Amino acid sequence: MKIRNLLMVLATVCISSATFANGFQVLLQGTKAVGRGNVQVGFRPDGSSLFFNPGALSFLESSTVQVGVNPVFSNISYRPTGGATKHASTSPMGTPFQAYGVYRPSAESPWAFGLGVFTPFGSTVSYEDGWTGRYSLQEISLQAIYIQPTVSYRINDVLSVGGGVDIVTGSVSFKKKVAASGGDVGFDMEGNTVQFSFNAGLYYQPSDKWSVGLNYRHGVDMAVERGDAIFDVPNDFIGDNLFGDKYTAGQPYKAAFNATLPLPSTAAVGFGFYPNEKWSFGLDVSYVTWSVYKELKVEFPDGDYGDIAYDRSWEDSWIFNLGAEYNATDALIVRAGAYVDTTPVPDGHMTPESPDALSIGTSVGASYMFSEKFSVDAAFLFTNKQQRENVVPTDKDTGGLNGVYKATAYIPSISLNYNF
Repeated sequence: MKIRNLLMVLATVCISSATFANGFQVLLQGTKAVGRGNVQVGFRPDGSSLFFNPGALSFLESSTVQVGVNPVFSNISYRPTGGATKHASTSPMGTPFQAYGVYRPSAESPWAFGLGVFTPFGSTVSYEDGWTGRYSLQEISLQAIYIQPTVSYRINDVLSVGGGVDIVTGSVSFKKKVAASGGDVGFDMEGNTVQFSFNAGLYYQPSDKWSVGLNYRHGVDMAVERGDAIFDVPNDFIGDNLFGDKYTAGQPYKAAFNATLPLPSTAAVGFGFYPNEKWSFGLDVSYVTWSVYKELKVEFPDGDYGDIAYDRSWEDSWIFNLGAEYNATDALIVRAGAYVDTTPVPDGHMTPESPDALSIGTSVGASYMFSEKFSVDAAFLFTNKQQRENVVPTDKDTGGLNGVYKATAYIPSISLNYNF
């Protein structure tokens, strides 16, 4: 295998790392919202409104602290075109989390100030050793942590606005095999980045019967500069000298890379309807500008290898959420919901770590108030992506694999709330 081929493999790795986040965008920023199909943009506010709609925070009756975790048990299956053997991921549990703190100077104050920490992108996918797609992926771990300071102002009794700054820290670790004449070569990739963005929201509640919210979260370019790509060549490797004068037998070869993934902007509108003291209903619609992801370019700053670009051609997508909750007693609230998430990934652009397809989620949840200050939320979400066949186009270089993909995830969620 020549150095050029290895570097093209490296570029594919960068792309795989990026698309993993897209195919498994983690929409788990509030346990109450999870229980009603991720409805929250226009629904009556809680601490998670800091993420869903910062404009609603100044309608909170008191200051609040909310912390939660969402264990993700996911499974991806892949069957090569023309093959009978099905390969399944062996992914460990992922643990997206959220933490919000909102300060209200008083119930009469028009101001609210908040700080949120949450993980809208991130999970882990791994496959068994020796599986047929090991040259595309063996294991990947991705995490993006958002830190969001936020302020909200209530203009009058029915209207409020808010906004925040997104401080985004990202990290990725990727493992795969590289085929060479002397045997498989181990490959690890690691990269880190810190970027900035913003979000804004508006909340309108003209009566105790209904409310509406608008939210906009600006996209961000997740740029990795001088990430580490390490090829671990065995001592007894007898293949060609893969890296020219830079390679020493039995010693890892380390290359630097630069790459950028554009994460999309999201615009959302939500409605809440409260016909009586027992029932509440909500509807959210989100538009996600995935069309910004036209290609991924990888640069190798320390070599004469030239830039490499891979076609993505992603498309904008929609998310539709519907949910309801019922006040069973003064202390117990139960809820349920569902959502449909269209895929931005066009035919021929799927990969083992991101077999994206039309996704349908169904959920249930409950809250129990132990006192006026302390409550616990719990929810369970099942996400089912449609089975989808991938046929790699012959006129574009996508780095994908031909075959049939299927993905599901089981996600319990729990959070603790304290009002003061």
